[in-house]
Amino acid sequence: MTSIGIIGVGAIGGSLSGFMALEGEDVTFIDPWRENVDAMRRSGLILDGSVEGHVKEVAAYHTDELSQIPKDKKFDVLIVAVKSYDTLWATLPFITKDTWVVSPQKGINELQIAPIVGAERTLGCVTTISAAMMEPAHITRTDSMAQALQTEPICFKVGELDGRVTERVERLAEPFGPAGRTVVTEDLWGERWTKLSTNCMANPISAMTRLSSYDMRADDRVRRTMFKIAVEAIRVGRAMGYHVKAPIGDFTLEDLRQAATEGHPSLEETFVGKPQKIPGRPSMAQDVIKGRPTEIDYLNGFVVEQGRRVGVPTPYNSAAVAVVKGIEAGEFEVGLENIGRVESMARAG
Repeated sequence: MTSIGIIGVGAIGGSLSGFMALEGEDVTFIDPWRENVDAMRRSGLILDGSVEGHVKEVAAYHTDELSQIPKDKKFDVLIVAVKSYDTLWATLPFITKDTWVVSPQKGINELQIAPIVGAERTLGCVTTISAAMMEPAHITRTDSMAQALQTEPICFKVGELDGRVTERVERLAEPFGPAGRTVVTEDLWGERWTKLSTNCMANPISAMTRLSSYDMRADDRVRRTMFKIAVEAIRVGRAMGYHVKAPIGDFTLEDLRQAATEGHPSLEETFVGKPQKIPGRPSMAQDVIKGRPTEIDYLNGFVVEQGRRVGVPTPYNSAAVAVVKGIEAGEFEVGLENIGRVESMARAG
């Protein structure tokens, strides 16, 4: 049996590792939120929403209690699922020369992890599931935008940094399976940038408006602002040499650009889709609601940084960063007026 450590038992990390534990995998849960750890010890980990389960017995530790984990406990796989800004400290505990470190995080955090543990021990994981954790030890899986656009939804794509299909990455896909359909990718960086473009257009817009995933897609003005953000992210990724797809069905970047400016009825109909059976908001909106720091620097901010490096303008991503940071600082209120603010800032830039 594979020994699995999960650092960051939040909405995504907890959903992934919780279903692993339900299937009998040896999982150790580690989290920096004391109330979450205490609740897991008391009543286990509750998983509900679009998929359901209850892990009744949980080996849960607070990050201050790492010394209490048995000294002979060495993880074969360490899943780092904390916020992007916590990646560096979370990657260090219980690493052996044989441990594989996997990041299902939103940002492209393999770039943080590999220098610490070595590229040869770093694996990537692109996730399309959506989930919320609004109270300790209780995760609700919601309908994600990415999955709503797939005919046969894939929940996780795991891959080697160099694109090889190795025995270990195929082995990794097996314990991920209980949490949702998992496939091996030969193009981790292209998949990463494709997902990054989705995260960049959805997360800050929900954070600044508090709209649900479906309500964002259904609003004409909001939708077109989202498209403009995604177009920039895709262009940056492509300029860096990655195979970045337009993250909506089989539509092209030109289709997406057209939808962002003059309209594209068939793409927009596909993108809007049907109302969510279980409504949800992207994690950045959940962070704003909870009063926590956001990952804006690791999503849109990362696109802006890389855009400068490769000479691709990113005025809409820059504006999204400025507005979300303004909300965090108390300068702006959450509301639909922030869409106009992004548009004004982007045009001025």
